[in-house]
Amino acid sequence: MIRQAMIIGAGLLALALSACGGKDAPDEFLVLKNPSLAVPPEYHLRPPGDDDLADTYTPQELARQALFGE
Repeated sequence: MIRQAMIIGAGLLALALSACGGKDAPDEFLVLKNPSLAVPPEYHLRPPGDDDLADTYTPQELARQALFGE
């Protein structure tokens, strides 16, 4: 009885491993590389409308509001 269970188990294991034998994975030599990111010509440019909000609160005021809820 144990011998039959071992033979059946070995057969199922062989069947399960043979199902994984197909090569459906992408070929690593055919994978295309992404182009590098473009760096903006001027780093100090900001989105329009952010200048009004930057002068409203200083970092100290924001921290005070976050800590004390003032």
